[in-house]
Amino acid sequence: MNSHSGLTQAGPLGPVSVFAAGFLLLAAPLMRGGNRHLALMTLEAIGTIIMLSIALRSILRQGDMSAAKPRWGAAQWLLLSSPALLALIYLVPMPVAMWAQAAGRDVYLQAMRNAGATIPGSMPLSVVPDATLTSLLAGIPLVAAFLLGQGCTVAQLRWLARAVVFAAAVQVLIGLLQLSGGENSPFLFGFAATRPIGTFANSNHLANYLAGALVLYIWLAWEALVPQEDTRRGAPGGSRDGRRFVALWVGGGLVLVVGILMTRSRGAVLTGLPVAALAAGWLLARGRSKHLGWRRVVPALAIVLLATISFLGVDVVLSRFAAVEFNQSASFRSLLTLTTLAGAAEFWPWGAGWGVYGAVYPRFQPPEIPGTAGYAHQDYVQMLFEGGVFALVFAGAFVWLVARRIVLFARLVRRKHRLRRESVAAALCGLGLLGFLAHSLVEFNMHIPANAILASLLAGVFLRPLADAGDAP
Repeated sequence: MNSHSGLTQAGPLGPVSVFAAGFLLLAAPLMRGGNRHLALMTLEAIGTIIMLSIALRSILRQGDMSAAKPRWGAAQWLLLSSPALLALIYLVPMPVAMWAQAAGRDVYLQAMRNAGATIPGSMPLSVVPDATLTSLLAGIPLVAAFLLGQGCTVAQLRWLARAVVFAAAVQVLIGLLQLSGGENSPFLFGFAATRPIGTFANSNHLANYLAGALVLYIWLAWEALVPQEDTRRGAPGGSRDGRRFVALWVGGGLVLVVGILMTRSRGAVLTGLPVAALAAGWLLARGRSKHLGWRRVVPALAIVLLATISFLGVDVVLSRFAAVEFNQSASFRSLLTLTTLAGAAEFWPWGAGWGVYGAVYPRFQPPEIPGTAGYAHQDYVQMLFEGGVFALVFAGAFVWLVARRIVLFARLVRRKHRLRRESVAAALCGLGLLGFLAHSLVEFNMHIPANAILASLLAGVFLRPLADAGDAP
């Protein structure tokens, strides 16, 4: 099978899905990480095309006994259908008397009476239905990205990973131009920022995206440099002469590391970089790491990393970890988290409605927090505020799937002592997903489309059916 055939024809993803997926991944970071109405509508349209093409190809391949059929359990189906389920929960009208009895709603009903407004006969459970609808439509590209991760072949995954890495490299270039131009740099495109942001609206979101791309880059380097044992399955592995290109791959990885460091994002430095180091260390420690010449790679990585920090300046890298600034940020986030939890308790158990945080939280916002907090800067408490018990159900389903996959990997390593290529890809994507989830403890990356799409792709690969476990032919 030639490489083009392996890219566009093998597996449940056809040419339309693959090329639309590449466009989705390249376009997602543009226009503030996709967090603008026009950008989000574009991403939703691409996601719809991807899902329709996957569905059509699955229907056409029903009679193909050689085609891989994904085996999804109840938890996986629950997560994939979550946008539709949440729409039924929060957007279907109910009698206003029932609505008024739902926790936290009586205040709004009384305000309508005080204003002399006409009380409708029925209302949806969401406090702000338009915001909920917008939020749930944003789930379309996330479901599409998850399906891409589930159905792509290793060859297709390489192309998707290259698209992400290319987009990340462009972000680093733009960030360096912003850094050199200062706060008045024309490459900020009219946006006010004291740190490099690329085409995102926030340096932390840029750093989170680069951290996810870095893990995919590490996997691409391993695929290119290390000879693979299962090339008979139609996806050629690395060359035995690949060690001559180690320096180039190391240099490319350090470009992404420079990008993360220049953002001075504490969250990414404390979550993304350790996860990337863990991924690289695990691959170097595997039995076939001798092909990488790791005795030269590790010192080279250390030297170039020190040179990178020297280039940016030790003070620049460490300034955000100064005790005063660190404590101020922690105090702000702690207060925001505590007041968000108070709001979640007010709306428990049904939640205020998916996607309504920015419109509803000001009711609970203390005067110590200036301006208007549109996000909780902690994705998990915001999900609890908006989704209540339903957020816990979906989170529980996800944790169940992740726990089962970790147990599966442990059994595979103990039984076979070496993972197949697709299992290595899944494990590496799991590490990238870990960095994303850890960073979301102090940020709202789940609400930035580019980052959420990348995380969904990583989750799809991590939870995909594995031939190692007998899930695929």
